[in-house]
Amino acid sequence: MLWFISLAVVAALAGWLAWRTRAAIRALVAFTRAVAAESELPPRPEPAIRGLRRMQRAVTSMAEAVHQRLAEARAEQRRLEAVLGGMVEGVLVIDAEGVVRLSNRRVQTLLELSPGAQCVGRPLIELTRHPDLQELVRRVTQESEAGRSMVQEMAFDGEGDHTLQVTATPLSSGDDGGRAFILVFHDVSELKRLERVRRDFVANVSHELRTPLTAIRGYSETLLTGAVEDRDLARRFVAVIDRHAERLNRLVDDLLTLSDLELGRTRLHRTAVDAEEVIDRVFEVMSDKAARAGIALQREPAPDTTRLDADPDRVEQVLLNLVDNAIKYTPRGGRVTVRARPTPEPGSAEVDAVELSVHDTGVGVPSRDLPRLTERFYRVDAARSRELGGTGLGLAIVKHIVQAHGGSMRIESEINRGTTVYLYLPAAPSTQATSPRPGGD
Repeated sequence: MLWFISLAVVAALAGWLAWRTRAAIRALVAFTRAVAAESELPPRPEPAIRGLRRMQRAVTSMAEAVHQRLAEARAEQRRLEAVLGGMVEGVLVIDAEGVVRLSNRRVQTLLELSPGAQCVGRPLIELTRHPDLQELVRRVTQESEAGRSMVQEMAFDGEGDHTLQVTATPLSSGDDGGRAFILVFHDVSELKRLERVRRDFVANVSHELRTPLTAIRGYSETLLTGAVEDRDLARRFVAVIDRHAERLNRLVDDLLTLSDLELGRTRLHRTAVDAEEVIDRVFEVMSDKAARAGIALQREPAPDTTRLDADPDRVEQVLLNLVDNAIKYTPRGGRVTVRARPTPEPGSAEVDAVELSVHDTGVGVPSRDLPRLTERFYRVDAARSRELGGTGLGLAIVKHIVQAHGGSMRIESEINRGTTVYLYLPAAPSTQATSPRPGGD
């Protein structure tokens, strides 16, 4: 009987040990699975039996270290994604086979990919077949040494033509010996446009200056070679020189005005401005010129509440410019009409702007030229514009003055039917005082 009891005790003890061992192993398996799944670690398993205790401590310590490193790697990855996502440049990392391994959202915009397109894991040639880009990738993968960049500008055609500067750089080989290459896409379209504007501006200024300078020099040389002795001829030549000198003066004044406006150096002295009062001053200046040209200068009375929050001198400058243009390009017998009226915000009954418009019955402008009328030195009829004394900067100055006030402008025109320029400027608050109109109480 004693041996049977002893055997039973040994069997029970062995079963208990086996149960404890299985429980410890199950706890370790659950712990390691939690590490592999990158989820929250469960509580550290209870100390196992003596034979497994050392292994349990080693496994749990290793698992906690791995979990900590994984957490740090995930945090680093999130920081990298945040940096890439906030970049204005597009970034692609490709392997030696041309397969994308990393990208940011910006590259989808620059390459005009569909929203939400998956880049990672796809060959670059599936994303874009641009020949210059493929050639750059071929060169950098076959010819470039690690760390040596290749840079190339390339034009991309699409919804909006743009130019990208692409920098391709080989990365050092990883532990697996595989090579990788980083492509950085920088949009230089605006820089190219500004370069083009600068070149056009220099060319236009040179052209505009050359004509009066050539005339002044030519007539001066004629006078110096003896024409000054002929009193009538000399007087006529001096009149021509004076006319071209005046044109040079207007051109320089307009260039300085436009430069100050573009650089924000022109201070606006804003106050509540009575629109009718400004129109009165413009008509005082332009009435004689309109009468000499046989043009009827008209106005449509504005409501008493038509007041602007603007610089009165600048508003007068804008209207003088527009009325002067209208008179120049309207044939004798035509008319020029100036109007001011409060304008409600679209979808609202509250008045927040004043519409100033100058309408003429002149020659009109082709529709294809309308978007470019406010460009510097742009002329629909260059020869006639110069003949009439225009510098080609008037509407550019108007646009910048209006924009400086936070307003906008638009132009409508029909050939042989006339042109209308609409200006929208902020309305003055009703509580703001204004100077009384001439003849008022």
